[in-house]
Amino acid sequence: MTPPPPTHAPTMPDIVFDMRGAIFVVTFNRPERGNIFNGAMAKILCDKFKSISEDRSIRAVLLRGNGDHFMNGHDLTGYAGDMLAIQDLIFQKVHMFYAVIRDMQVMEKPVISAVHGRVSGAGFNFMLASDLVIASRGTVFNAGFTSHAMVPDGGATFFLPRKVGAARANEILLLNEDISAETAEKWGLINRVADDADFQEQAFAWAEKLASGATRALGAAKRLIAKSFEQDLNAQLALETAYWTTGSKTFDYREAIKAFTEKRVAKFTGT
Repeated sequence: MTPPPPTHAPTMPDIVFDMRGAIFVVTFNRPERGNIFNGAMAKILCDKFKSISEDRSIRAVLLRGNGDHFMNGHDLTGYAGDMLAIQDLIFQKVHMFYAVIRDMQVMEKPVISAVHGRVSGAGFNFMLASDLVIASRGTVFNAGFTSHAMVPDGGATFFLPRKVGAARANEILLLNEDISAETAEKWGLINRVADDADFQEQAFAWAEKLASGATRALGAAKRLIAKSFEQDLNAQLALETAYWTTGSKTFDYREAIKAFTEKRVAKFTGT
């Protein structure tokens, strides 16, 4: 006897993970809610990102959103009522969310965000914490924190002044005005604007290029760039020397020298 059809559609995960070659793809998957970020998603990402840094088979990470938007803010469901009673839940979400932002910054693997639709709140944070951002032409950015009486979080006050300067950071965080993809590119908020039809394809092309690169050297470059805002030139030169010395001991460096002498393209393994 044929079983009756299910009365409800199967539940889909809020975040979908996928490996495409050496690229780890993270797809936010709450399209019916604009992929707004909730505590469950924070836990899923926090648990997963702990292992990404140590997984040598992963050599690039790509963030994207399913549906009409990359991520249109934080999910404020359940925040109403006695704030004292829910402070612990909020703290847990924030703690896990911040752990993911830190992991994105310190991991050797380059992180790319392919954004479209609305990018605000937590989506804005993920975009800011990424190493490279490509946006579809119709993307609209809006930090959105202070318009909800929320203090900017997720590193927004750290990343924004470094990317666009203090004046633009004030404009973005205080006025909460919509910013077009073209303006975001002009201000240095993102790296590139692409047509809506092929921005994902271009993002994957970037990811594939990075995933075939010298991962240890890419990671060192990420960390050196981040450190450059904290110290003077002499300290930065010393740090470059230390990273260069370590990098010269990698298999990829040896392969680069060998490929140069043999007049061929180097084949990096990320080690």
